[in-house]
This record gives sequence, structure tokens and C-alpha cells, in this order.
Amino acid sequence: MLKKSLIALSFLTLPLTVSADWLAGGGYANFSAENDGTDVSLGTIFGSVGYEFMAEGSEFSFMPELRLGTGISDDTIDSVKIEIERFTAFSIRGQYNYDNGVYLYVMPSYANLDVKASYNGQSDSDDDWEFGFGGGVGKKMNENMSIEASFESYDETDVFTVGFKYAF
Repeated sequence: MLKKSLIALSFLTLPLTVSADWLAGGGYANFSAENDGTDVSLGTIFGSVGYEFMAEGSEFSFMPELRLGTGISDDTIDSVKIEIERFTAFSIRGQYNYDNGVYLYVMPSYANLDVKASYNGQSDSDDDWEFGFGGGVGKKMNENMSIEASFESYDETDVFTVGFKYAF
């Protein structure tokens, strides 16, 4: 965990003011899954950091991004409490930028979700990495700030995200 935190910190402390292509942000993600007729819905808040690569004169760009989050809402199924301990995702976003500030993107991701289940004083956790795919839409509010919404799918889990980005 310390190594991951140091890596994230090093991304943030690189020369952010030198380039206008660094982005940092945050948001809320809702994880939902259905298994044997039982619905589970869990929420996280997350922070993100990325770097946007854009060819001059092109509307297309791509952005590698790291997201780190923690659970803020849990769910209970038959007296078993289910909660997210940690969420980590590495994505590479392909993006098309319109002249009016709207942008559309697709992103393959590799994500880890650490989930804990508790019942009657006992608990167990599961830590699983999975590939997923998603897409979304965003709107630049000004030169530096944008808001966005996305949908991703990992195996049998759907993730709906709303967030913001700030460009440096």
C-alpha cells in the first residue's frame, strides 16, 4: 500500500506547472452487480491523476489515468454487510474533443476491488483484479475545469461514475 501511495504522490509532484496536459480529479462511483436475483450496490469516492496526449491540430487525444478510491456506502444481504475497502484502476482513455467543449471517450481499464463481507462478528475479504471496458461523456466548463459521467463493465459488475477533472 505504501508503494502505491508513493507512486501516486510521485505523479502529483512531477513538474505539473510545466505542462498544461496534467489532469487531476475526483468523483463518485457506484458499483452494482446482480447474482442469483440478489442486487448489490456499493459506493466509493475516488481521486484520479492522468496525462493527456494530444496531437496538434487534432480532435483526438489519449490519456493514461490512475484512479484510487475508498468505499463510502455499503449494502446488506441476508444480514451480511458488504463494503468496499479499496478501489484502484489503471485506464487508457481514447477521447474525441468537440469544438463546443463536449468530449466523448472510451477506455479499457484494469481494476482492483477489495471487498469485505462481515457477519456476526466474523469478516472475510476478497481482492480481485479484472479487465473492463467503458465509455463516457464530459463537458469543459472552462479552460481548466470539466465535469464528466461514465459507465464501465467488469465481468458481472457495472460501474457508473460522475466526477470532475482539473487541468494544470
